[in-house]
Amino acid sequence: MDSDRIIGAGKELGGKVQQRVGEWTGDAGTQAQGLADQAAGAARNVYGQARDGVRDAVRGLADTAPDYADQARETGRHYYRRADRAVARQIGDHHLAALLVAGGIGYVFGWLLHNRH
Repeated sequence: MDSDRIIGAGKELGGKVQQRVGEWTGDAGTQAQGLADQAAGAARNVYGQARDGVRDAVRGLADTAPDYADQARETGRHYYRRADRAVARQIGDHHLAALLVAGGIGYVFGWLLHNRH
């Protein structure tokens, strides 16, 4: 728990007490100060809650990030295997076409490298 939450709750409670004292004594200034302290305490409490929320979110993200990385890696492996099988199936069905395409790619690279020199 964030210290701002504790301080804010204490200030809010003190403001309520101060407001009640102002009501009992009929002192409008004390009442107003009590209301102001309540508002300041509530604001600090909310600020502390927000800090706790951010801290918890960061911790949660740090805890789940390895799981997301593992899941992404497994998904990548799955799609790689599917693509590998699909390519192997296509090459297996069309040996000559695959050989001609590979030869054509090799010829183009050779031609490009030879023309550069």
